[in-house]
Amino acid sequence: MTLPAEELRRFAEGVLRAAGADEVSARSTSQVLLDADLKGIHSHGLVRLPIYVRRLEHGLVNPAPSPRVLDERGAVAVIDGDHGLGPRVGLFAVEKAKELAKREGVGVVGVRRSSHFGAAGYYTEVLAQEGMLGLALTNAEPDVVPFGGKKPALGTNPIAFAAPAPQGIILVDLATSQAAMGKVFMARAKNTRIPLDWGVDEDGFPTDDPHRVKALLPLGGAKGYALALMVEVLAGVLTGAGITQSIGRMYDDWHRPQNVGHLFIAVEPSFFLPKEDFQRRVAWLWDQIKATPPAPGFSEVLIPGEREFRLRGERLIHGVPLEEAVVRSLQELGRRYGMTLEVGHV
Repeated sequence: MTLPAEELRRFAEGVLRAAGADEVSARSTSQVLLDADLKGIHSHGLVRLPIYVRRLEHGLVNPAPSPRVLDERGAVAVIDGDHGLGPRVGLFAVEKAKELAKREGVGVVGVRRSSHFGAAGYYTEVLAQEGMLGLALTNAEPDVVPFGGKKPALGTNPIAFAAPAPQGIILVDLATSQAAMGKVFMARAKNTRIPLDWGVDEDGFPTDDPHRVKALLPLGGAKGYALALMVEVLAGVLTGAGITQSIGRMYDDWHRPQNVGHLFIAVEPSFFLPKEDFQRRVAWLWDQIKATPPAPGFSEVLIPGEREFRLRGERLIHGVPLEEAVVRSLQELGRRYGMTLEVGHV
């Protein structure tokens, strides 16, 4: 099913408002979720809206949070997210990181008492649009087995990075697991098989049945496990947020709020070299990568993020394709809150 982007944004924001979220929280959350679908990252798109609403309904997310700076010294700040929706808290923290970078050359902002904040790349893109380098890390509920382990001990713990270039934005956004849990949920909704290297069953054996997945596998084995642990230290331990098992599970823990931790780093390039020099150098790097002859089976070499930005441009014009099961779940959610979702009018 293909739906207009503006209709999806209107619907998501309206449902969140009806569920109690304040205007800023509803607007930021709908923007972050929709942007993921526009880029083809459906595991972090509107498929997540029903669970965001359910946690609002259970009082596990603050519908009108007041994120605040707990401590600020030099280029470093620590923020209390007040248990708000992750996108609301994340964008508040990004603005602080931007402010610090303009003043100090770099802004390092740690966040505690937040919740799932969607696709990490959204926040680094915001910084790149301001001409800055951006880095975003977040920990997450334990869904990933450590290398050589049988039970989950770490989150998908993504890493995102963005850099501005005259030709566009370089955008890296990757989970440290082989796949995001959202992709498993999508496979369950479609009742399709998954690759054997995505997850394991309750006995620790790889499975291609998404319904039997009890934990995810780390990206690239020991390397992904090491990166996930690094993110846990930086986004969880360092920020004062929850650490792995103490975070609170998004989908099946209905007794306490999450305490997700984020770390944002903004870098102002002009503190390192003249702005024109930075732009010239990153443009040269971009051109060198793009000039690489494509391998058999490929038409071109893509810059990280290039495919997603192209998709977003197309889908803003032609609409956003969503799985029928996802659309039906959104329509059911809308009926509970008096919101309709129009389908088929792109």
